[in-house]
Amino acid sequence: MMVRIWEDAPGKRVFMLGNEAIARGAVEAGVQVAASYPGTPASEIMENLAEAAKHLGFYAQWSINETVAFNVAVGAAITGARAMASMKNAGLNWIMDMLMTVDYTGVRGGLVLAVGDDPDAHYSSNEQDTRIAGEYALIPVLEPSTVHEAKEMTKKAFEISEAVELPVQVRSCTRISHASGDVVLGEIRRERNPVGFNKHYKLPYRWDVYGPPGPVEKHKWLFSTLPKQKELSEESEFNWLDIVDGSDIAVVGSGIGWAYAKDALKEMGLWDRVSKLKVGFVHPAPEGKLERILRSSSKVLFVEEGLPFVERKAYELAKDVAPDVEIYGKLRNQVIEPWGELNLERVSAAISRVAGIEIKAEDPAAEARKKGERLIIPRSSMLCPGCQHLGTYWALKTALARFGGKVPIINGDIGCYEQGGYGVSGRKIEPNEELTKKYVPLAPYEMLDTLHIMGSGIGLAQGEYHAGYREGKIVAVSGDSTFFHAVMPSLLNAVYNKANILYIIMDNDWVAMTGHQPSPSTGLTATGQVYSKANIYKVVKSLGVKFVEVVDPYDIKGTTEVLQRALQWEDGPAVVIAKRECALQVFRRYRKERKPVKTYRVVEDKCIGCKLCVYLGCPAVWWKPEKKKAVIDPIQCVGCSMCAQVCPVNAIVPEEEGYVFGLPIGEPPKLLKEGE
Repeated sequence: MMVRIWEDAPGKRVFMLGNEAIARGAVEAGVQVAASYPGTPASEIMENLAEAAKHLGFYAQWSINETVAFNVAVGAAITGARAMASMKNAGLNWIMDMLMTVDYTGVRGGLVLAVGDDPDAHYSSNEQDTRIAGEYALIPVLEPSTVHEAKEMTKKAFEISEAVELPVQVRSCTRISHASGDVVLGEIRRERNPVGFNKHYKLPYRWDVYGPPGPVEKHKWLFSTLPKQKELSEESEFNWLDIVDGSDIAVVGSGIGWAYAKDALKEMGLWDRVSKLKVGFVHPAPEGKLERILRSSSKVLFVEEGLPFVERKAYELAKDVAPDVEIYGKLRNQVIEPWGELNLERVSAAISRVAGIEIKAEDPAAEARKKGERLIIPRSSMLCPGCQHLGTYWALKTALARFGGKVPIINGDIGCYEQGGYGVSGRKIEPNEELTKKYVPLAPYEMLDTLHIMGSGIGLAQGEYHAGYREGKIVAVSGDSTFFHAVMPSLLNAVYNKANILYIIMDNDWVAMTGHQPSPSTGLTATGQVYSKANIYKVVKSLGVKFVEVVDPYDIKGTTEVLQRALQWEDGPAVVIAKRECALQVFRRYRKERKPVKTYRVVEDKCIGCKLCVYLGCPAVWWKPEKKKAVIDPIQCVGCSMCAQVCPVNAIVPEEEGYVFGLPIGEPPKLLKEGE
């Protein structure tokens, strides 16, 4: 059951997800405007705020992308309202232009930027440490070490923001955002900041970076806030120092790194024997406390998730205040690798090396992992049963095979369909240095050739085309939410510069990968209000694309035929919209409405063991090695019929006699014609 984060019950102790705690912190601070774009591990922040907005009356929205979300929050804060934008690590890259400019003009109301980093790249294409961005922008950065602290820091961040008139970044990470812990609720601030506007507030042309006296003077103003920022950091309750007399070893931890360091020191019996500094207000770092711990110790270990951020600051200080101290961490005296995710074992090993203490060599978790590796068959991540993206990829695979024996390039994007680039884990890959080489994909999970960030696919496709690549057709794919988020300008660019590429929009009506948040193609807002759906077909036509067709990916034959025609198009980009609502969402509605789902089965006597249905990649289709036959799990099957369509001998049939091709999951898409 979801915690009711809008409950006004000061002192009540509850169990919360880290992202719920961040949302609760914003609620307790009296947030007035909240905006976000879904991105794991940060999505639940807005999901909870959107629910709270219905009860507390503030404004919350899912935005088209992170840039829009941040701009919305900045606009609200300029008028004096308390505002928050939340996003994942990659989302912060999208807002850098505004982040590096709004710090020159500042804000009036508290503005909090909540970012969920992803060490070990559980849900992301990189492990970036976004604290660097906060330092780059010269704004305060807070980093929680517990779920409760995530709530407290978010609440406090609004006060800090109003004190220095700048955005404040709260940097969470996966093990905070997606962990659960005890949280003590505080009082909800009922007072709301008054909203107004003064173009010359405290400075001429305050909100106009180019207005007199210009960007250089406004940059000077930004630097004038640093003494106040440093004072707040030094006095912050989130920084804690314990100097142990007679100890020549110290441990400094920030964020989740402090939590691991604390546990390791206690397990190793060193808690009362070494000096300690917990850093939660990480930028500006508390220089006074850092100086004291550097002076008091001969060896100092820094434990932090991500890059050696605080450690680097310590090196800058040490050359002046403690030149003989030995600093350990992720830089020169490296005892922790600067990649991957921290855990108790890694931190314990680092402490043992610095302290010269032997610890038990055996690692129970590592042993369990080794045992599991011997039992588990390596395989790719899989799309859901009945996922329409499987049909789109299968149709594309077939169409490209029929198009000719050349080497196509298929450029991927970020969303559920990115699993088309995850590969088949059990298949051996032999790298080579040939300039051009053809590989035949067996399954949809081997379809994508490039995969980087949101919106990259169609841009890469244009670069490949204009570089003169003609060994095969150039394709780009994205989802409907990604289309609105990042692709529209690129598609217009493809039209403007006449790139003969194929672009496939996999439209399933939801931001499915991050938990089925609504998008412009859903017809719902963050708070559940109904509005008319955005029509991707009309948007694409309005950009000047001449070839635009809508297909139903559950109709593999029809989709293949349209893709074949699109591959032959040579008058600028061709766009095919593969439209069908996410099967999971429809299936959930079916279950609520108690509608029967007509599943499929394999007629064993007819099955010839060709494995085509298995290669389709649906989790509901299994392989019986002892019989060399396919089998369908009726519990997982949603009756989409795609496996029946790829079977060459009609060995897959519906369970219900007389049932005809394809379960009508949702309303079949209307194939729009020009002018509609």
